[in-house]
Amino acid sequence: MTPRVVALGVVILDALGRPCADLPPGQLGQRVDEIRLTAAGTAAGFAVDIAKLGVDVKLLGCIGEDDVGAFLVSLLERHGIDTSPLTRTSAAQTSASMLPIRPNGERPAYHVVGANAHFRLDEAALTEALAGAQHLHVGGADSMGSFVDDGLERALTVGRAAGVSTSVDLLSARFDGRLRAGLRRALRLVDYLMPNDQQLCELYDSSDLDAACEAALADGARTIVVTLGADGCLIASAGGRTRVPSPDVDVVDTTGCGDAFSAGFVRAKLLGWSDEEAARLGCAAGSAVATGLGSDAGIADLESLLASL
Repeated sequence: MTPRVVALGVVILDALGRPCADLPPGQLGQRVDEIRLTAAGTAAGFAVDIAKLGVDVKLLGCIGEDDVGAFLVSLLERHGIDTSPLTRTSAAQTSASMLPIRPNGERPAYHVVGANAHFRLDEAALTEALAGAQHLHVGGADSMGSFVDDGLERALTVGRAAGVSTSVDLLSARFDGRLRAGLRRALRLVDYLMPNDQQLCELYDSSDLDAACEAALADGARTIVVTLGADGCLIASAGGRTRVPSPDVDVVDTTGCGDAFSAGFVRAKLLGWSDEEAARLGCAAGSAVATGLGSDAGIADLESLLASL
């Protein structure tokens, strides 16, 4: 039986080009090797990657009533993702980013927050989407307007009531007091908190990663899975700490590596793997995405990803 996951959160259309060493002056142009449009964001990017790994996905989020949203839906549906739970707003355009990728793979971004800030949780729609699912992934709650205040805990509570496991990924680089408080309140409902190291330290206003892990566990998260870029990841739980290395690859673009890690990790958990084994698949997925342009690059299917381990 094909496993099913519900992804809820940030959906973005990315326009990427590479390599972009600098912006041309004035109105001059510059040739690049590649330009792509991809479905991205901490929910949509995750959804695409885990769909490639053989999972049925339902996606909840908010898009605009515009051509950008229509095109984004077409990209998602090419991967077999059920986009029917997406809501649409006339109050803002579909969220989008322009990313001029540097020759070393770094990804400065120009971003329109857009419709993501207008998402409002419909508990009945989430309950319906979760029927027959095994996991709920919430991606980018910190970048969805008031959702941290009025939706995150309710969404995770609906997930608990449905009997699914839960994971939460973050998107922001900075958190104010409101975001910190809202995220921390919800951690008691989170099985896997999946930030990067800078985000976790920022969440607890700390420069000490181990201390931030302890604080997140004290707030109720069952397991913290912290991505460390090229250094792999750190798993922290009541049982201790484990570091898992990441494969060495030639980096083209780091866009979406964290979303791919989350997808690989959750896919492995659906296979019944241990947290450490799941982290290895997550690291392989994140590294694979780094080898191409865009958050949907590098991953073909589960079989080829397993072969890379």
